[in-house]
Amino acid sequence: MCDLRRPAAGGMMDLAYVCEWEKWSKSTHCPSVPLACAWSCRNLIAFTMDLRSDDQDLTRMIHILDTEHPWDLHSIPSEHREAITCLEWDQSGSRLLSADADGQIKCWSMADHLANSWESSVGSLVEGDPIVALSWLHNGVKLALGPSFN
Repeated sequence: MCDLRRPAAGGMMDLAYVCEWEKWSKSTHCPSVPLACAWSCRNLIAFTMDLRSDDQDLTRMIHILDTEHPWDLHSIPSEHREAITCLEWDQSGSRLLSADADGQIKCWSMADHLANSWESSVGSLVEGDPIVALSWLHNGVKLALGPSFN
């Protein structure tokens, strides 16, 4: 169930909307431990959940939820081997970093600028070291510096 509230006059919270998803059996879906979650400037929420198959194989999933269309949940098989420890959006809200407890980092970007289509374009591995935090260092502004000749 999704229950998002927004501030109203007088400090009280108004209920913006409620959505309910189908109930999954605990044998196939379980929250990642720890649960990683991030909210973008485009009102996209990314969160993790593990999917267990009938033969007990575990798939680490990243789910993208557009708060303006909460009934459309987009799921990405992350291909992380270990638990996803953190998620971080860039300033434009169109790229997402994911990292896991084994040191693998992936950069996800929107394919064709669609919030329901994601691809992992680049990644990195800090082998054996868990990633506990991520941050984008580039603020989106390009600077061109060079010598000036008079």
